[in-house]
Amino acid sequence: MNYKPIQVDSKPYLEYLEKHKRAFDIYEDLYPLKLFEDFVQVEGRQGGLFRCGCNVTKDELSPARFALLFPTQDDLQLLYNPQQQLEAALDFFRKVEGRAEVKVNYHLLEKFFGKNPDFRGIYSIAVGIDAQTEISESRLKLFIYLHDAPNKIESAIAVCGDSPKLRAFLVNNDLLVGFDFYLDGRSEIEVYPTIYQEDLERADIQSRILPLLPPRALPLLKQCKILQVGISPANKSNILYFDFIRDPNTFFDNLGNEMAKKVHAYYRHQPFRYLLVGVSEEDLYAPSIEKVKLYYFTIP
Repeated sequence: MNYKPIQVDSKPYLEYLEKHKRAFDIYEDLYPLKLFEDFVQVEGRQGGLFRCGCNVTKDELSPARFALLFPTQDDLQLLYNPQQQLEAALDFFRKVEGRAEVKVNYHLLEKFFGKNPDFRGIYSIAVGIDAQTEISESRLKLFIYLHDAPNKIESAIAVCGDSPKLRAFLVNNDLLVGFDFYLDGRSEIEVYPTIYQEDLERADIQSRILPLLPPRALPLLKQCKILQVGISPANKSNILYFDFIRDPNTFFDNLGNEMAKKVHAYYRHQPFRYLLVGVSEEDLYAPSIEKVKLYYFTIP
């Protein structure tokens, strides 16, 4: 028997995106933002989460970063279909490839799935864009969250590059895998070991991972419920993602990045669901934090 997905309204996602565009002066016709909005209008009807984001680099801001998170394995079974979700993502990517100068390279994704792909152990999928003035610097983003999928976790590590430090951060059966597809044909993979609050409360895990973190990260860690460690051969240093931050206002006061505080000055008055902040390990060892990634999540 075939069931139709439960339909909800994608309008709140598009309103959230539009407010972000106005707040951060995204007036240019950045490619492929309009195609992404069309994608959200259709696929957002199934629910899930929506994310608006900004990249801060010193006093420069890159604000056209958005993602749609499909319903997860915990949602109603009628809504959760990772194969269908991936097909929808790739269909969107192919539409982006319709522009003559655009080239998307899927070889890392193909290496991850192998010759006989299956979808067991995929907890959730998300699709995003990072739109830039230069099309060659714009990218499509695909996130695959793995849960109790040891073979896929090993496949992701093999594609990304194994290391003792990466293994040290694997403290449970979950791994987020991210793919960046630049519109000039470059592609990158990043894996994100995910460490939950209950993991951090265990003495054996504390003794295992805390020595690997910059001392400056430890007070920030106490302010969040989840830590993700972004590891990629494309990054000069790992990126620490502080997720489900309890008191965002205090967090930014302690972070000491003025541009990030300016971004948050807008969002502190918006009804976002939760906040994710990324900071490189390199910056956490430096006198000041110059690069910050900010992601604000909402639901319809």
